[in-house]
Amino acid sequence: MLLTTRAGVWSLGKTLVVGFIFVLLISLGGCGGAKRSVPGRPKTVPVKVTVKYKGQPVAEANVQLLPASGGHAATGLTDAQGVARLTTFEKNDGVVPGSYRVTIRKSVLVQGGSTDPDAPPVPAKYREELPAKYASPETSGLTAEVTESTTEFTFDLPD
Repeated sequence: MLLTTRAGVWSLGKTLVVGFIFVLLISLGGCGGAKRSVPGRPKTVPVKVTVKYKGQPVAEANVQLLPASGGHAATGLTDAQGVARLTTFEKNDGVVPGSYRVTIRKSVLVQGGSTDPDAPPVPAKYREELPAKYASPETSGLTAEVTESTTEFTFDLPD
């Protein structure tokens, strides 16, 4: 009886290990490959936006492309060179071709926002690093027409 139990446990253990490896291989099959289209989701094109203020690159600016008439918005955060790669559905997947109003905002935390969970809450205060008009689609005056062949935009913001 003991021999049968050990054989049964060994058999169950092998089955679990084989099953685990099978599930692992199936789940890894989607990693690292080309992005697959999702049924019903609009096609996107990779879009690169460069943001400058008075001729200098702006790091850590939030860039939003808001559809002019319905659709999906895209967002991105600029790097040290002022370049953002935009996201609509998945990281850096790009933008659905179309007409967009553009907003650009850079806020810097100057007070509050403690990460200590035991500290009393302190209201966060931010300083805007760019003129406020660029933070709103109604006042920014910035637009982008994204097509299959027009995928790079530079916004050099004056005051």
